[in-house]
Amino acid sequence: MFFTKFDPLTKEYVDGKVGEAPAPAGKSCGCLAGLKFAVKLEGEFAPKTLKYEITDEKTLKVKEGNKTWTTAYGAVSQGPITVLSHLIPGTDRGWHLVIDRRTWAVTAFETWFGISVPVGGSLYGDKKPDHFRDIPREIQRQYYFGWIDKGDNKKPEKFHTTTNRIEGRGLHWTFDNGYEILTFNPSVCCTTFTELGSEMGGITMTNPADYIRIDDENYVYARWEVEFSGKMWIEVMNFFDFTAVGVELGFEADNSLTYRLHTAELERTGDVAHLEKITEYGDTERPMAFMNSRKGGRYSYRPADIDIPMTREEALQHAAEKQNILNGEANIMNAFNTMPLCADLAGKKFKIWNDKEKYAQAPWSGDKGKAWEYQIIDGNTLKWRHGGRNWQEEQYACFQPDKDLYFFAHMLTGDPDYSMVGQIIDMQNGLSTTVKTGIGNWHSEWEAGANVLFGTLEYGDIKPPFARRHHFTDELVGESFAYSYSGSMNSIHVYSSPESYSWTIFSGDNSGGATWSSPCFYIKLRPDVYLFQWVEENCNGSQGLLVINRKIQHDGGFFYGVSHNGIQLNITGAFMRELGKYKIKKYFDHYKK
Repeated sequence: MFFTKFDPLTKEYVDGKVGEAPAPAGKSCGCLAGLKFAVKLEGEFAPKTLKYEITDEKTLKVKEGNKTWTTAYGAVSQGPITVLSHLIPGTDRGWHLVIDRRTWAVTAFETWFGISVPVGGSLYGDKKPDHFRDIPREIQRQYYFGWIDKGDNKKPEKFHTTTNRIEGRGLHWTFDNGYEILTFNPSVCCTTFTELGSEMGGITMTNPADYIRIDDENYVYARWEVEFSGKMWIEVMNFFDFTAVGVELGFEADNSLTYRLHTAELERTGDVAHLEKITEYGDTERPMAFMNSRKGGRYSYRPADIDIPMTREEALQHAAEKQNILNGEANIMNAFNTMPLCADLAGKKFKIWNDKEKYAQAPWSGDKGKAWEYQIIDGNTLKWRHGGRNWQEEQYACFQPDKDLYFFAHMLTGDPDYSMVGQIIDMQNGLSTTVKTGIGNWHSEWEAGANVLFGTLEYGDIKPPFARRHHFTDELVGESFAYSYSGSMNSIHVYSSPESYSWTIFSGDNSGGATWSSPCFYIKLRPDVYLFQWVEENCNGSQGLLVINRKIQHDGGFFYGVSHNGIQLNITGAFMRELGKYKIKKYFDHYKK
């Protein structure tokens, strides 16, 4: 999903920049100046001693254990909530305290730079990694709940807590420096965001996240750009005024260090349903608690370290060695709720005429490309040829996702890219869509790459329309659905931009858990019926190609791709449930101009 290649940097470079312990840029308040206090934190990894003396508006003394440092700091407030942030000189560490000055409850983020991650292992740990790689630029964190002891106050009755009350919320952010994003929270341990108005505008990216409740008005939202820049964002959001204050820390693409306080204006774009019991508030234990067995433990998905990128030669070799083609097995999503396979095309002969131009802009030009010709032998076997070449026999699978609308797919045996083709034919109006997918795409030698051609169906006395075609659409943008593939595999889709989306796997308590995101496209076939395609780029490299029918709340289609275990083309599908909608299409209007 992440197309910017960030330098992992060296520990010496990171330590040199962070160890200078600069004050954060941005306007700092003096609301804590003159205070002396001890920070009393709870948790296995909490420091026994953390004391502060705020010298003035720019400098403080911090004592941790038996060491004391004098350092620059910054603080930014939103009403009674203050974010105090500083680094520790000569180290790669820092502290970032979110303080409620009414009760003196605190959430303390301890941060440090650098991580070593396993490469070549399996997602479930049944295969040991081949080696480890170091990422010195990536920020790690541990957060603690506790209170500020000033000597003249009592321990508050309630601490801050984790929460699921932000789950499902969508926000538009405008920062004080003009940076503009959309955020979505389909999970209690992940977040997604889409940058607007930049080079990467329209691409949705996934970060691990922390969600913490101060009270109904104020929440802490922290995101950690794992497998991206590696930086952190800690925000305090106020939902009375829809404003936020926070701190950003980390290295940019040019390897410069950003450390900055900021403010932001928020707009709520929507709140979609989440599916825990109504009495579950997410405050009893940390999300995905099994990840917290070590300091800094958190969810992070590093797919490129599991599905090791291949050369084209390696991909073709694996495809030649093993084919898993429509053999009755569902795909990796354990999809048992597929649409029923359909044999209605058996005995039929027809042609699919593609308009000449890819992503056809003017199909009414009257030009036709080469025809796909089909003879459907039975419910499992067909013959095909393209452009008048020799006939080939192939195994296929077919769905009828809507009345007289058929969706079938098969391999193109002998194709040098081990390609498959998915065909949509509409026997009511004579329209067609062809998606041809093979090994290799615009940025990868081995991941799936698709081409789309719109066109018409030649069959019997059907008279296709002169100008109208299936077409790309943004009608699903902003929608959120839950998909149930089986009793053991369920997920949430958020269609967060015209070019990308995210999916979230449910945790055991039905809260949103692990999340990832991919480029995608949407094609309108009929009212409430869409073809949806994505490639899990910089991940496992596979393509999902599905028809979504909102009328029957079901989707069905095919999963295609190559891995170290060979090439696969198999069916998939799920029952759907609509969770709600984010009002975000207006932020992408400039793409239409």
